[in-house]
Amino acid sequence: MRHLLDFAFLIFRPLYWLAGKLFAVWARPSVQPEAPAELITDGDAAICYVLETGGLADVLALERACAKNGLPPPSESFYFGGQRFSRRFVVLRPLSGIFFRRPSASGSRRLRTLVDAGKNISDDLLLIPVAIYWGRSPDKEHSLFKLLFAENWDVAGRTRKFFATLLHGRNTLMRFSHALALSSIVQDGVEPNIAFRKVSRILRVHFRKRRTVTVGPDLSHRRTLARQVLLAPNVKRAIAAEASDDAKKLEQAEHKVHKYVQEIAADISYPTIRFLVGILRWLWNRIYDGIELGNTERLRDLAKEKVVVYVPCHRSHFDYMLLSYICYEKGLQLPHIAAGINLNLPVVGPILRRGGAFFLRRSFKGNRLYAAVFDAYLYQILLRGYSIEYFVEGGRSRTGRLLSPKGGMLAMTVNSYIQDPKRPVVFVPIYFGYEKLIEGDSFINELGGGAKQTESLLGLIRSIKGLRENFGHVYVNIGEPIDLDNMLDGMQSDWRNMPIGNGERPAWLNEVVDKLGQSIMSGINAAAAVTPISLLAYVLLATPKQTIGAQELRSQLQLSLDLLKRFHYSDSVTIPDMDPDEIIAHGEKLNAISRTSHPMGDVIHMTESTAVLLTFFRNNILHLLAVPASVACCFIQGRELPLAEIQRLVNLIYPFMRKELCLQWGDDEVDQVTTQAVDALVDQGLLIRRKRKSALERPPAGSAEAYQLMMLGQAMVPMLQRFYLVVAILVQHGSGTLSRVRLERMCQLSAERLSMIYGLHSPDFFNKTLFHDFIRKLQDQDVLRRNGDGLLEYDDDIVGIGADARLVLGEEIRHSILLLTVPEDQVEE
Repeated sequence: MRHLLDFAFLIFRPLYWLAGKLFAVWARPSVQPEAPAELITDGDAAICYVLETGGLADVLALERACAKNGLPPPSESFYFGGQRFSRRFVVLRPLSGIFFRRPSASGSRRLRTLVDAGKNISDDLLLIPVAIYWGRSPDKEHSLFKLLFAENWDVAGRTRKFFATLLHGRNTLMRFSHALALSSIVQDGVEPNIAFRKVSRILRVHFRKRRTVTVGPDLSHRRTLARQVLLAPNVKRAIAAEASDDAKKLEQAEHKVHKYVQEIAADISYPTIRFLVGILRWLWNRIYDGIELGNTERLRDLAKEKVVVYVPCHRSHFDYMLLSYICYEKGLQLPHIAAGINLNLPVVGPILRRGGAFFLRRSFKGNRLYAAVFDAYLYQILLRGYSIEYFVEGGRSRTGRLLSPKGGMLAMTVNSYIQDPKRPVVFVPIYFGYEKLIEGDSFINELGGGAKQTESLLGLIRSIKGLRENFGHVYVNIGEPIDLDNMLDGMQSDWRNMPIGNGERPAWLNEVVDKLGQSIMSGINAAAAVTPISLLAYVLLATPKQTIGAQELRSQLQLSLDLLKRFHYSDSVTIPDMDPDEIIAHGEKLNAISRTSHPMGDVIHMTESTAVLLTFFRNNILHLLAVPASVACCFIQGRELPLAEIQRLVNLIYPFMRKELCLQWGDDEVDQVTTQAVDALVDQGLLIRRKRKSALERPPAGSAEAYQLMMLGQAMVPMLQRFYLVVAILVQHGSGTLSRVRLERMCQLSAERLSMIYGLHSPDFFNKTLFHDFIRKLQDQDVLRRNGDGLLEYDDDIVGIGADARLVLGEEIRHSILLLTVPEDQVEE
């Protein structure tokens, strides 16, 4: 091919020009990065492109990309080291042979000549690796069509490259990499053969890593996957335990292993993925205004060196497809997605499996063999460098808050890694933010006490009632990656030297998994996307009847935007680039709010059903201003407080706030964070610092600033009411009289009744899980203890919380809570 190209360039240049024109009609590769010329930092150095295997199609594709991006064309000659080279590219692995073409054993002679020419001269040469993937895909071994024409790890000959170009010309990715200066690789005095081998090795490693990132690891292991799982030590032990030296049972157990592998394993099919991408692209354009991506630069280099485990929040059925779609569009390896076995439905299951899903049962309890097979399968995925995606919350959040992390998949991932830590693992928190949910109606029903609908893809299909409805934007933010090695080193420094392989998980693993789960959830929240709808919900739900004047709404929205910037939660948080009027108009466009005209000024409001649903979106961002809002709460009933008293009150509730909202600060950081919140409120004119700086006071009653401070504090009042309700019921019944289950039920019923009386349009106010987590945290803090009879005991200190509540809660609602009684027949153990 090299001689053919020389002949084409030097003798038949018109034919090459004609081939380029014909090629451009059909083949239009996507180029990454968007501006490859920016990768060239030395404008004086000679430039030479490096192709992995070459071929006329690759050169024509490169020619077109260079012309479009203002780069020197690969077909032109250039001078380097006193020599003239007829074209500006080399092929790293040139193919030789007429009928059966294989990579040349001697490597690239042109590259050898360039390396030799670069010795002992002051000029430099920039080698720019360019990777081209025709119909990029993981291999699917039983598909002849894909083996012949789609991109994989095999070397493509002329016939295969021709059909690949013909069939995948518009589904091709071209990636320019940073230029490699030849002088930085080859030092003076190095022997020519050694210098050539060094340059070749660096380029080979680079292309191999690029192919892994884009195409995925070589999937040839799937041909023997069942056998690999069968040979896993844990699986062998589980088979032996089940068979008990019975030959027939042994055969049955081995048959079960094969069956389990088929039930679990993904079977990625690129034609299926392209089909799904086409549907998703149509669907996104149909119902969404666009997908807004944040911090995606964090993903670019991770997959080169590490196994990436994507750990997104779970808020919609679309979560399953959204991240894979983004990875595809960004040219990243598609992740294997852990999906519940309930989604392995006829027709639907095989499609998801070919899209990268692997299935797991909701519980492994009582089936040691299945657990061992799943562990072995996960180990094989990690061993071969596949990225993985799973939801650590387990199920979708119905309240908009993050759920407590489930440790199952995390424990299996960490345990698989420590058995053979060859390739580092990094967890990447992903934040999904929606402006409207297709499951909105079912969420309202479930939050109101209706039965929870089983998660299934059919449920998703039933949810899509009107594709003509506008669902706004979808926001996807990439959180700060969490390196597993660093976490293990920090918690168990000698973990690499500990004996592994007896089938039992080490005793210290649970503590690592707990911390990892907490870090992931706080990492997700630290990458929150503030949306126009979540801001509207945050403000309007703080009003008594979800109604506010248009001017007051503008002021409160501007305050929220200013506070989000002044009280800086995280560099990963994104804030809409919109002013209050644009936010209000956007809310009206999505039918989230309505406007009523009035001579004294327009009034903005929302319906009761909309208010219920918008609690979901308010809760998405509640954590971002939780500390400033808690400070504001301290001034709802009091006018002046010393800074030390504010810090004491925030310290009192912070452990419970941190648990409920997955806040990122430790308990020892609260005083500093509270001071920062106070400073932010002072800067906004919502608090006044007295001459003696230790005291702060709220603005004069009736002022716009006092109203804004009160509105800000209202965002945290429902949470504090729940906390006070639990304490009040405990004190009312006395120490050692209630079990945890009974207390949770009494709190739920009491909160539900309060919600009905005071019109609190927030079903999550009486959410059982929130009471459960709060009571658990009281036990963790040793405020509550279980006695020998399983009943909750407490000290007299808990009574003092009532006095602090007077600073925050209105007298009417405090009295209502204290007077609440729950009929005995309504409380079940």
